[in-house]
Amino acid sequence: MGDEGGGDSSYSPAAAVGLVLVVAISTYLAVVTRKQKQRRRRPPVVGTAFHQLYHVRRVHDYHTALSREHMTFRLLVPAGREQIYTCDPAVVEHILRTNFANYGKGSFNHGNMSDLFGDGIFAVDGDKWKQQRKIASYDFTTRALRDFSGDVFKRNAAKLAGVVSSHAASNQTMDFQGFLMRATMDSIFTIAFGQDLNTLDGSGEGRRFAAAFDDASEFTMLRYLNPFWKLSRLLNVGAEAMLKERIKIVDGFVYKLIRDRSDELSNTKAHEHDSRQDILTRFIQATTSDSGTVDYKYLRDIILNIVIAGKDTTAGSLAWFLYMVCKHPEVQEKVCHEAMEATNAGEAASIDAFSQSLTDEALNKMHYLHAALTETLRLYPAVPLDNKQCFSDDVLPNGFNVSKGDIVFFIPYAMGRMERLWGKDAESFRPERWLDENGIFQQESPFKFTAFQAGPRICLGKDFAYRQMKIFAAVLLRFFVLRLRDEKEIVSYRTTLTLAIDQAMGAERSGDSCYSPAAVAITAGLALVAICSYLAVTSNKQKRRRRPPVVGTVFHQLYHVRRIHDYHTALSREHTTFRMLVPAGGDQIYTCDPAVVEHILKTNFANYGKGPFNHGNAKDLFGDGIFAIDGDKWKQQRKIASYDFSTRALRDFSCAVFKRNAAKLAGIVSNHAASNQSMDFQGLMLRATMDSIFTIAFGTDLNTLDGSGEGSRFAAAFDDASEFTMLRYISPLWKLARLLNVGVEAMLKERIKVVDEFVYRLIRARSDELSNAHDSGSRQDILSRFLQATTSDSGVDYKYLRDIILNIVIAGKDTTAGALAWFLYMVCKHPEVQEKICHEAMVATNAGDTASVDEFLQSLTDQALNNMHYLHAALTETLRLYPSVPMENKQCFSDDVLPNGFNVSKGDIVFFIPYAMGRMESLWGKDAEAFRPERWLDENGVFQQESPFKFTAFQAGPRICLGKEFAYRQMKIFAAVLLRFFVLRLRDEKEIVSYRTTLTLAIDQGLHLTATAR
Repeated sequence: MGDEGGGDSSYSPAAAVGLVLVVAISTYLAVVTRKQKQRRRRPPVVGTAFHQLYHVRRVHDYHTALSREHMTFRLLVPAGREQIYTCDPAVVEHILRTNFANYGKGSFNHGNMSDLFGDGIFAVDGDKWKQQRKIASYDFTTRALRDFSGDVFKRNAAKLAGVVSSHAASNQTMDFQGFLMRATMDSIFTIAFGQDLNTLDGSGEGRRFAAAFDDASEFTMLRYLNPFWKLSRLLNVGAEAMLKERIKIVDGFVYKLIRDRSDELSNTKAHEHDSRQDILTRFIQATTSDSGTVDYKYLRDIILNIVIAGKDTTAGSLAWFLYMVCKHPEVQEKVCHEAMEATNAGEAASIDAFSQSLTDEALNKMHYLHAALTETLRLYPAVPLDNKQCFSDDVLPNGFNVSKGDIVFFIPYAMGRMERLWGKDAESFRPERWLDENGIFQQESPFKFTAFQAGPRICLGKDFAYRQMKIFAAVLLRFFVLRLRDEKEIVSYRTTLTLAIDQAMGAERSGDSCYSPAAVAITAGLALVAICSYLAVTSNKQKRRRRPPVVGTVFHQLYHVRRIHDYHTALSREHTTFRMLVPAGGDQIYTCDPAVVEHILKTNFANYGKGPFNHGNAKDLFGDGIFAIDGDKWKQQRKIASYDFSTRALRDFSCAVFKRNAAKLAGIVSNHAASNQSMDFQGLMLRATMDSIFTIAFGTDLNTLDGSGEGSRFAAAFDDASEFTMLRYISPLWKLARLLNVGVEAMLKERIKVVDEFVYRLIRARSDELSNAHDSGSRQDILSRFLQATTSDSGVDYKYLRDIILNIVIAGKDTTAGALAWFLYMVCKHPEVQEKICHEAMVATNAGDTASVDEFLQSLTDQALNNMHYLHAALTETLRLYPSVPMENKQCFSDDVLPNGFNVSKGDIVFFIPYAMGRMESLWGKDAEAFRPERWLDENGVFQQESPFKFTAFQAGPRICLGKEFAYRQMKIFAAVLLRFFVLRLRDEKEIVSYRTTLTLAIDQGLHLTATAR
């Protein structure tokens, strides 16, 4: 990414977004509904794709409600093709069988699914589909595979019963869906790939793969609901960024599986291949070219399609079945009774003996169990929504026209709930509807009961699925009585490609959510009003008001999100102060003008603050902490912190902590240096600064440098939450995403939960400690001071203290660690700087060549540190180019005029850009982008300050960073120790690192260095 930030990229993405939102929705809504050709009859329009996005968590119930009004309907989408939805069996039969050749996966499905499923059988048409279908069809009809799979199902059913028995003995509740996922995964991997993962036995080999595959399935499903997923993929943000990460994990696992099997086959004799019963071996043999080349990508695609067919669908169906029989305990008894009669195993039979008695003949006699499973699939089909793309113009049996490229969805979930198909009790769970008067199971039309598709694409594994479900169900209900942990619980689903139970949702939603067009107004109107109308309004501004030039929109920022600071730098070279158009009433003004910075940070300080804009963006993570607020709360926190940072006691205490952690850090580096291993120095810095800030601020030593994992989960969650909060400043649609609880906003909510649990535990522990202590005044940490200062007669305000803590953490951990990481990167790029710092440290401390790390640290007195002017200059030069907070802003409280003559209106946001300011030739000369510590030294080598409104790394004015001196002290101690005892080099000398777009400027993917002892 190092060369992407030149600023010459086209601004066309904004136009694309505008056209998508404005033309494809507003115009489409107006024109399509007004000018349909009279000779073409189209299904009624009942909503838009944005309604689906609004109802994403209950999308199948949303479709069901619409289907009760119209068996076939349309949703408007921002694209040329239309989306038609149907619950009409005649239409389903038409697209799945009668006119099969004219309907297939097409480019629509392949486009949505190809990143995960590639050219597998569920994503393709034509020859590739025929080839895979032919091989799989042969395999599924062999007696050998049938017998082999039956043995596998019985063995895993017995294992599952053993696990359940252990929990039952201790009266523990358990997640049956999780158990079933593991059991079916063990089954499919043994049958299809000849590998037993043993996840039911506790092996974790496949756990990471399964979790990543489940997430990837969910993110792929969202593509069918979100009309802007391609933009998200282009920007690599939100769910699309996560999908990419999960697919990487999935691929690593699957490619290893293929290579191992391919190597195994290569090293065995040809006649021995036939003894392999798994499907993967058959596909390797069938797809390997004459030259012996194995198409790993194609085999990877085939494998993942088999996995979703054999794991997710069966496990999900069994989970829903168990839920239904818990809601209907009489069904459990009937299934148990039928199983005992059919097997004739006797009441004393063990689990293994009963499993072995589940022969094909016994299973075929279990009509009631078959009916109960089928009734479950009617209400909770494994694939709740499916579709085909039309290849040429057509007319459906109900008379509606379909155009080439249109997508026709059929909805098994909704079809199972239609009274016109199943009668008045359509939504009741009643297995008897599938049995005749003799109790014999009766099939229904596969175009009415569509759980296994129909026509040429009917599910090949249908009988295998029923066999596994019947074996598992029979064993569980023969030996156990199952009950819900909460008898009143109503579970719901997770919106993925398959219908899985969502444990997190519980009963908090019903299917009657409001179908408000708010989603359309929020999204389509967003660009229409805020861009088109805004441009018109601004062109009619009063002549006396001078506004900064418009250089782009927030959609450009979203496009450049991964290189946002370089994008701002490129724009700032053209205009020192400029504007971005945003879909809201206020302007966003950006500046690199020191006079403007001084105006908003000092001269007119009272008129510029965090305001509702920053508080709204940051409050979920930082609440009412010092970096998110104005007014009395800011003054109170500033006053307490200012006093603490000015005390000699805290200064001495912090120095002792910094030196102790620097010694630990040097020990870790020494161990890696001895073994010539590279290490992530940014990770080390984050752990070291976290240990420091937690000891100084909260009196708690996390010992992360010593290997303790206590704070690791907190740190990871906090780093992610910081990144997701930063994205709110760039994405105009984050409030919609938060409302829907999707994408980055859903992840932010999860990470904040982890952060809160850690912090509240810390506060409670310290509060209890102070309550029980006789001399609380002896505590030197900042948290104790805030506890004493903010505790009222009504007790401790945990939420307020939580906010204060998190603001101190980001100030003391992320900023310092990030600055140190960039400093080490720069001195590795400039090794002569390392040597100068090493020499200066030795002269300043007078510790001698033979001094140990501990002795050297003790010689790092305040006087010695103050004498290290070159080191101070090198750190400051790093902060000039890589400021810890690369972009900052203030909100205007009343109309104002900036020193450069530009008007600012009440509510406008004025950003100043430390990252870009450090690169301006107008401020720093022709060598502005060069790393040159000497620019900060006079002719005597003494450090010279610059205006804080030009060098803005620590802000300025009344909000200047209180911890500035503490930060320099810690950085100088860490840097002096590292460069005195080690020579550092980049693992790859040609590497050009980049940043991660978060609130603070961190190196993306870490900083990997090697160290050599001096």
